[in-house]
Amino acid sequence: MRITYLLETADQLWGGVKSVLEAAGELQRRGHRVRVVSKSGPPSWMDLNCEFVQVAEFSKEQIPPSDLLIATFWTTVPAAIQAGQGIPVHFCQGYEAAGVENPALAERIRKIYALPGTEKITISPHLREIVASFGHEVREVTYAVDHAVMFPARERRAYEPLRIGLVGPYEIPWKDIRCGLEACRLASEAGLELELVRITNTSAHPDELSLPFPVDLHERVPPARMGELYRSLDVFLGTSRGAEEGFFMPAIEAMACGVPTVLTDIPCFRGYGSGEYAEFVAPQNPAAMAEAILRVGMDADLRGKLRRAGLELAAGYRMERHVDEFEAALEEIFAGTRGSAHDPLLASLHLQRAGELLVEGRFREAVASFERAINLDPSGAGQRQEFENLRKVLTGA
Repeated sequence: MRITYLLETADQLWGGVKSVLEAAGELQRRGHRVRVVSKSGPPSWMDLNCEFVQVAEFSKEQIPPSDLLIATFWTTVPAAIQAGQGIPVHFCQGYEAAGVENPALAERIRKIYALPGTEKITISPHLREIVASFGHEVREVTYAVDHAVMFPARERRAYEPLRIGLVGPYEIPWKDIRCGLEACRLASEAGLELELVRITNTSAHPDELSLPFPVDLHERVPPARMGELYRSLDVFLGTSRGAEEGFFMPAIEAMACGVPTVLTDIPCFRGYGSGEYAEFVAPQNPAAMAEAILRVGMDADLRGKLRRAGLELAAGYRMERHVDEFEAALEEIFAGTRGSAHDPLLASLHLQRAGELLVEGRFREAVASFERAINLDPSGAGQRQEFENLRKVLTGA
């Protein structure tokens, strides 16, 4: 398939941008022709594995003909519809209207979400409910963690001081970094020896430069370095205050690195899975956060329990799974618009992908690719025989 992403800016270090660029590269590797069209230049903080095009505006003349045209932010949805250069798909990674204080702008965003004529894909249960409330059918896909970077070190048992991680831009009100700073101040006043590990993709706010406890400040950290920072933590603190937060990848990344988490009790964090994988506290409540930090910091057994639960949860968030589900959603959209789910060309791509997976030793995923090839081209005797041979090898039949 010819897949084009519309990305407002690709050179700024945001989780949603990183996710799009990583998935685009993987889809290209799987045999699709993938382009990222952006109003900015390419990122300096990661390598791209697909075609990149910088444009002045998202006009029909500057967007290449495609099978699928993916809008990645509310501002790009009208362009995807109006360009007529592919099936418009709205990939929602966060409901932007929830975090906008300007009522007129929030209403404009809501009207764009209500526009007919776009297919919808999103990344979490609460976002699926929000987008569906506008009258759309919504496909949900699992998000992804880079486990080559995010992996656990040996469990930290002794600390002096307790290193508390707080990630996100101070300038965005609903991230509520201010609340996290106040929680750390209260915990420090209660006698906890702590060091705040403050990580931001912008610059430190003046309020963060004169805190009454040590601060290890990191600005604009390349994604490849984040794992080592997470592994240096004793506790990760997630402070977002409500439905504005779409997923918040740093919390899952911290879990993947074996870090116990204290998270606000909001739909995003609760939507990660089931079980007791975090110490949950009421949002916008620094006193409750401080108490939770003290509990986790002083109880080695609780930290161990949260570490194990977090590692188990994070193991399900993998790039292969994300792209498998995203690719399947795109194929379903593409096939549905043409009135047929049979596609020999797509079948051949999946057959090629299955062969690559076999070489890599990823046998179960190879089976899934073979099955998809057969479903797309039931008459293809070649892939059916190869699938049958692989099934016999795996089952011992």
